[in-house]
Amino acid sequence: MFIYLDIDNICGIDNKISINFLAEPRKKTKKETVVEIKSGKNINKLTGILGCNASGKSSILKAICAIDYFLSYNARTEKEAQDNKRYIRKIEDILPKPNINRGNEYSTIELSSFIENCEIPGVYTYKLQYSLDIEKEIKVIEKLYYKKDFNSKDKEIIHIEKKKLESEIGIKYNYKESFIEEIKKDYYDEKIFINFMDKYSYYKCFYEYITKKLMYLEDDVNDTSLQHYMIREWIEQDKETIDDVVKLIDKTIERFELEKVEGTNRKIISYYNLQGEKLDFLDMSNGTRKFLTYIFLLLVTLNSNGIILIDEIENSLHMDLVKFILKLITLKISNSQLIFTTNNQYTLDEDIMRIDQMYYLDKNEKDNIILKRFSESLREEKETRTIRSDETIRLKFKEKTICRGFQPSFEKINNFVESMEDKKSLNKYKL
Repeated sequence: MFIYLDIDNICGIDNKISINFLAEPRKKTKKETVVEIKSGKNINKLTGILGCNASGKSSILKAICAIDYFLSYNARTEKEAQDNKRYIRKIEDILPKPNINRGNEYSTIELSSFIENCEIPGVYTYKLQYSLDIEKEIKVIEKLYYKKDFNSKDKEIIHIEKKKLESEIGIKYNYKESFIEEIKKDYYDEKIFINFMDKYSYYKCFYEYITKKLMYLEDDVNDTSLQHYMIREWIEQDKETIDDVVKLIDKTIERFELEKVEGTNRKIISYYNLQGEKLDFLDMSNGTRKFLTYIFLLLVTLNSNGIILIDEIENSLHMDLVKFILKLITLKISNSQLIFTTNNQYTLDEDIMRIDQMYYLDKNEKDNIILKRFSESLREEKETRTIRSDETIRLKFKEKTICRGFQPSFEKINNFVESMEDKKSLNKYKL
């Protein structure tokens, strides 16, 4: 599970921001939304980030995903080459670009995780600094630290600088056998071999946790081919459950069926309404298809104790369906995390979430983007540890005491609308 995230100089993020996934110790409510990893240490299952348009919400999720892309780039490109794909994206095109005002500086992502089910369980802290500036000689600074528990001292596993945009951890993980052969080829040095295998064990724990446990949902979820594939998988794996779930959100649907396309091995999804009429997959609303895709991928994440990232979670979904998603991640049998962004303050539902699980993006007096934990900002504002129960994030947003650096001015909006009353203004617009 993620413990903290620091990012700096990533896309819209123009200075360092931090997310602390550790739950505040004083909070004793909504225990189903946290996981106790040791006595007195709880990690939040839910983290929501509120921000207006162009505030930098997506940049945060892209930074997390950049670690996955960077570690696994060589393995992915090799697979794409084997699949005879014509175009292989360069790593420079995959990694998030620096902020427009800091193009010649390093972008930094630091992620600390508690990794339990691996050969060497403990706290892994990974720091990636990279540059897309062609003038910079050192392109990558990659570090990995490990400690057995929170009270232990950090042990440096790797600290390497490279002139090429590539991950030392990713290369050693994916081409382990080649490196072992190289060690044995000219002369066998047992110390070198033992050192390599020792580091490899840490690489393996971190690499597999990030590349196998992390899932990112963005605009691809609106793709009907992806929706069809995911919902078909769900029907094949557990038809009874998907039939039950779809009835909760669309009372006109009775059941799903998978039917073979004549003369092929392809299967297509049909569904039947309460009158027994057969309808095509695309006759379902995009919101229903998208929600079912979300739920299936969320169930996969819950099964693997993984992390799921959802950008602008409320898009195309009724607010009750968003609550459904948030509630599902709180299953006690799973140690999964959901990190999501939203434009809508009502998505951060106080009935489900704790206020230390809520963040918002704003601007400081220097016009830099800042990320604030809602519980901390309330204490700073009141200069007290006690927070009233009626201090909700939706009220603060409506009052424009938070996110004010990005919220549009109603006065300017009204002025614009009034200016359109002039018929000459509208006469310019034709198709």
